[in-house]
Amino acid sequence: MKLKYLFIATLLSTVTFAQIQKDSLKEIEQVNILVKKKLLERKADRLVFNVDASIASQGMDASETLANVPMLKVDENMGTISIQGKSSVNVMVNGRMLNLSGAQLLDYLKSIRSENISKIEVITTPPSKYEAQGNSGLINIILKKNPNLGFSGNISTGWTQRTYFNGYTNGNLNYQTEKFSLSLKTNYIKGAKRSSERYNILGESKNFSESTRKDVWEDLTPSLNASYKINKNSEVGIEYIFDNGKNGMDILNTTRNINPELEETNLMTKTFHREQSPTHTLSTYYDLKLDSLGKKLSLAGNFYRNDNPTEVNFSTLTLPKNTIQNVRTLSKIKPQIFSVQGDLELPFSFGTIETGVKFNQFRNSADLKYLDLENNQFVIDNIKSSTFHYREENYAAYGSFSKNFGEHWETRAGLRYENTIVKSSVRDFNYGQWFPSAYVSYKEDKNVFSLSYSRRINRPSMSNLNPFRWYENPYSYSTGNPLLTPSYINNYELSYTYNNKLTTSIYYLRLKNAFGQVSSLDGLSQNSIYLNFYNNSFYGANFSYTDSFFKIWETTFSMNASYQTSEVFNINADTSNGYSVSYSWNNTLFLDQNKTVAFFLNYEHQLPYRNVAYHFKSFMEMSSGIKISLMEKQLQINATVNNIFAMRYKADIDFRDSQQSFNNYWDGRAFRLSVNYTFGNKKKQIQKKNISFEEVNRAN
Repeated sequence: MKLKYLFIATLLSTVTFAQIQKDSLKEIEQVNILVKKKLLERKADRLVFNVDASIASQGMDASETLANVPMLKVDENMGTISIQGKSSVNVMVNGRMLNLSGAQLLDYLKSIRSENISKIEVITTPPSKYEAQGNSGLINIILKKNPNLGFSGNISTGWTQRTYFNGYTNGNLNYQTEKFSLSLKTNYIKGAKRSSERYNILGESKNFSESTRKDVWEDLTPSLNASYKINKNSEVGIEYIFDNGKNGMDILNTTRNINPELEETNLMTKTFHREQSPTHTLSTYYDLKLDSLGKKLSLAGNFYRNDNPTEVNFSTLTLPKNTIQNVRTLSKIKPQIFSVQGDLELPFSFGTIETGVKFNQFRNSADLKYLDLENNQFVIDNIKSSTFHYREENYAAYGSFSKNFGEHWETRAGLRYENTIVKSSVRDFNYGQWFPSAYVSYKEDKNVFSLSYSRRINRPSMSNLNPFRWYENPYSYSTGNPLLTPSYINNYELSYTYNNKLTTSIYYLRLKNAFGQVSSLDGLSQNSIYLNFYNNSFYGANFSYTDSFFKIWETTFSMNASYQTSEVFNINADTSNGYSVSYSWNNTLFLDQNKTVAFFLNYEHQLPYRNVAYHFKSFMEMSSGIKISLMEKQLQINATVNNIFAMRYKADIDFRDSQQSFNNYWDGRAFRLSVNYTFGNKKKQIQKKNISFEEVNRAN
């Protein structure tokens, strides 16, 4: 009997030791993987930033993490994310295009923790698989594909003090089994900020306009994401997002106008602007593995709808006439998008073939009523009121081929065709275009060379096309232009990466038939309209170096220099060719041995530059703060001060018949405090997929 117990005890101890050894080896493997992970990786068509390998990106939200990626710029004042030397880029999460822009995009990114981000891909010349829509590139935030089994979650809250108080709260609850995944998420934000905008036009008449604006917003956004593995080869999923946004503006505008006879008129306008924007987004997918070699079929469908009723009331006092005009505008805008797509990935021994088709339909109906106050009643002005209906259908197909030659060469080439049919209240037309892309990369030891090319299209958004007149006072307005046509972009880039720390590139970007907003003055009336009016060529170079010193200091220095030439049409102006130089320096320093307290100091500077008819003034920004991680990084506290110098955006615009200028400040100086707590099970983990919906950002 003793021998029996001794045998059982020995067996149990052996099994226990084997399990401990197995777990230890697993932990060692995970540590080795983390140690070996490179901060930067250059692939044929993109630059990859591995978040886990960056000490500066720990304990942050996604917007702050993007600011740490070399050559990326996050501008909270403008609400934009861009690549240095290029225009704003579109942002995806796991290949799904976000239908957000400006402050809404940045608020959404604040709900994503850096601990949940695997890597960030900077795609300056997107391949044919992606929509051809977009100015200069894509940013793809890839989340970690292994949510914990069982229950897990995350709660974060924060406040920002500008002129006014701003607050947000995010909650995320996940439940995972081997086959089923469910995620519930709610974001709530409420806040306000003060803006000061000055715009002067000096021509035959002179107009001096200044607006002081209080922007207010409140947004509740619940979402549901679920997926189910039917078997080892197939999976289905669904995602639903409801955004119940409420926004508004309180504006005081003063305008001083001097006509050619030197007669002066002064206008003072108080504006009350309120809008609701309930938005529904529904996405589904089905993935099927065709064999064990990686062949895969993916099907996806998306639906988007936004009902946007808006009421604007303004009252204008005119001096010296001493008259008051009261006006109300009521508008209803209803954009709607539907899309379906299929993608096929076919890896073979001779290379990988990717092909797919996509259909999307963009519809919008818009109705604006302009009412004057007469005898204490608002009466519709049919001349200033308008309706607009728009329908766009896009049929796309693509194919690409990629192949690696040995250990050194990586190649990819693709071709996408998009045919667009447009029907609107103003005109009907259609056009088809080819969008080629090609990439080649050579890797030798610590050196990586990459050459890429792609052609893109930038279609006008709904606000660009809508012919409504958004009045600032009874005389001045801004409007869209339904006659706008798309612009086209050709991107060429040659890059070099050394030791995954030093990245340099030279690029040429050609932008044809570009559109933007142009202002003019006609007596008392200052009007702004969108026009196709210029072509641009950029010859530029980027430089970035990222490194860690003494295991406690991570620093990134980036610089961009370019020379731009321009041609204009449809406007009365001379072009301004010139140079542009900007640089940034980001630093993160741990203050304790356990790396739980970090101090950071970031600085960036845009030198004065000219482009088209614009002469932009110098702009610099400094931000600093401290990050504290507690409870094994489950509790994180961040305190940050942004735009310490409270810089203003300034530019002069040269027309042949007038000189224009603007001087704006959008409440950039801010103190931000945030707290984040993560909880839940940490068992075995499984994969989770996000769904691609690329075209919804054009609804804005």
